[in-house]
Amino acid sequence: MFEYFETTADMGIIAKGKSLEDAFKEAAKGLFHIMVDIDKVDKKEKIEFEVSGENLEELLYNFLNELIFYSDVENLVFSDFDIKIEKDNNGYKLKCIAYGEKINKEKHNIKEEVKAVTYHKMEVKKEGDMWIIKYIVDL
Repeated sequence: MFEYFETTADMGIIAKGKSLEDAFKEAAKGLFHIMVDIDKVDKKEKIEFEVSGENLEELLYNFLNELIFYSDVENLVFSDFDIKIEKDNNGYKLKCIAYGEKINKEKHNIKEEVKAVTYHKMEVKKEGDMWIIKYIVDL
């Protein structure tokens, strides 16, 4: 599940999941739903990548900006994600397989261009049995 919250020229996203991986997956879905209607994005292509971070916020920042990079450079949009997060001596490592397809203006209902994810008001925390992620993107 994801939802939006208002900020001044940007968009804020709150993503929730029962596991840390599920919350990261919802954060990625929220990111791409700002750009396009992800329900119309087929799983025709996949990319695999790894990112790391000293803490969960840095991991989230690196993960989402890597997805934006693939969207910008490869003209891809994604609708589903397989994510594995591991803690090691240097912090955290995330392995992702992202599923999507090339952007099609007629099919995907292009909405907003996301320039970058910011650290401003970014949070990754566990509340009860749910992981909650908050972040803001520059549009």
